[in-house]
Amino acid sequence: MSEQAPRPLVGVGVIFVRQGRVFLAKRHGAHGEDTWASAGGHLENGESLEECARREAMEELGVTVGDMEFLCVSNIIAYGKHYVDIEFIGDIGDQEPVLAEPEAFIDSGWFSLDDLPEPMFHAMRYALNSYGTGQHYFPGT
Repeated sequence: MSEQAPRPLVGVGVIFVRQGRVFLAKRHGAHGEDTWASAGGHLENGESLEECARREAMEELGVTVGDMEFLCVSNIIAYGKHYVDIEFIGDIGDQEPVLAEPEAFIDSGWFSLDDLPEPMFHAMRYALNSYGTGQHYFPGT
């Protein structure tokens, strides 16, 4: 039996924007450590993209996502991994995200879209670019 080559993983994320500010959390203990991102993770077998985004938002940031809108898809080869990533923008009303998985994030806050912290997680950079420009596909590297 031949060894099968690894395949790209599927990542799904959701961002939250409120009054010109985006909620970001600093990644910890995973690829892209010490970069700023939002809720996201691996698509599970049998799960829709929206279900994944909602699940990750609840698990990581303790928020229930209402309406969601597709932002973008990107091909990301970074941090020693290969992902096809799908990003959404989600409505959380007046809920305040919290770091529900302290092993995943070490800092968080609302940041002005005009003054974002660095370094930014690749998927988050694409999501914010999509939010600002309307571009929906990033071939990435």
